Amino acid sequence: MKIIRDSYYGSAIYLLFKWAAVKNAENFDRRHIEALQTARLKRLLKHTLTHSNFYKDFYKSHGITLDHIATVNLSDLPIMTKKIMMDNFDSVVCDSRLKRKELEKFVANPINHGKKFQGRFQVVHSSGSSGTLGIFIYGPKDWTTLKALTLSRATKTKINPLRKQKLAFIGVVDGHYAGISLAQAAPPFLFDLLPLDINSPLEKALARLNAFQPDFLGGYASGVGLLAQAQTEGKLDIHPKGIMCSADPLTPRISKAIKQAFGIDPVNLYAASESIGIAAQCSAQHNMHVFDDWHCIEVLDNNLNPTKNGEFGNLVLTNLYNYTQPLIRYQMNDELALDERPCGCKWPFPTIKEIAGREEDFLWFQRADDNLDFIHPVVFVEFMVPGLVGMQVVQTDRNRLLIKAIISGDEKDTITLIRNRMDAILRRKQLDNMVVFDVELVSEIGNDPKTGKYKLIIPLKDKSADSMDGLG
Repeated sequence: MKIIRDSYYGSAIYLLFKWAAVKNAENFDRRHIEALQTARLKRLLKHTLTHSNFYKDFYKSHGITLDHIATVNLSDLPIMTKKIMMDNFDSVVCDSRLKRKELEKFVANPINHGKKFQGRFQVVHSSGSSGTLGIFIYGPKDWTTLKALTLSRATKTKINPLRKQKLAFIGVVDGHYAGISLAQAAPPFLFDLLPLDINSPLEKALARLNAFQPDFLGGYASGVGLLAQAQTEGKLDIHPKGIMCSADPLTPRISKAIKQAFGIDPVNLYAASESIGIAAQCSAQHNMHVFDDWHCIEVLDNNLNPTKNGEFGNLVLTNLYNYTQPLIRYQMNDELALDERPCGCKWPFPTIKEIAGREEDFLWFQRADDNLDFIHPVVFVEFMVPGLVGMQVVQTDRNRLLIKAIISGDEKDTITLIRNRMDAILRRKQLDNMVVFDVELVSEIGNDPKTGKYKLIIPLKDKSADSMDGLG
């Protein structure tokens, strides 16, 4: 029965059904959206307290059981952190087939890239800007809902079953990362996909793009910015009808470069491994709207009190469509401010004034010909090997790195896996004969003394390469 149900939820028919429902909700008024959000929260809580042993015990310790669902408010629920989730992973998830150790082995094996765990579960992993490993699982129904959400509201794709659209994606592609996972999930009856590794030589990507001629271009904002620069310089000649950026900040300068190069405004997608479709810009005003029919968004201060509109606070996320790995009042590492001003477009969703805390530094290295080359920060944001609990990358010299690693389990095996992964990263950039690295085991990684916050990447202080050659 489960196999039949999962097959239906992963089918093109169900995707089209969800797509239509998601699209229809864009015409609802605020009262309807809020009622929908409340109903979905109650439904998720009932499911979670029935199927997740961790949440049952966690909420019971705070005086909350199934009997309280009708009257409990979101703010009554305790905060969940990534550390709590990962420490209790096997009892957090609502499916007994999911085990952390098995998932870590699955993700670490290159033969599984682009595949689903046990043929049905979509796995996304990230260390994020917190440096703490996170594994996020989507069941067939969860994943299809997410696809419908992003296709309808972020890519704003129009269905044409008579002609496939060509989709090119530039980012980190050799793993179970959020961006490439979603790109690979584009329905094959609607899209042909060209994945481009942001860590491969740019010349190869340009040649493939010129031959492919994409209708739609997506990927990391910095990567699309590089393509825009190449288009302006005459090295690239493509004419996409739509462009979507995510993963790293779409700065005004990058956005302007993309508009000048391709003649269209890029859509900024706010995505995370916890939910790859949190918010996106509207077409009318280019404001970032939170899709709060499928999420509960709280912006809280350090005392866990709501901030005033327009003030920055820490994002606490509740994902209302993931029934496989419930994330309820989950503390993100992002800071944002909501905007109380009405947008002026037809969408009924609230807007984000600004997102902070998502930017990491590029690492620049010197080649034998004295030219500089970089490793994209997302490579380390998404760095994962079994046994690695946390990490920090420190550039100690122009062509030397120190990997500070917090390890759980067999130290020798984990260090070998870290070295193998780093070797592969350097080979892909053809930096393996120029850049050396050391691995240092540590028990903890301190915060930046200036900001009081954790930094995943610490570049060389004397930087001769400044922010993406003018695109930063």
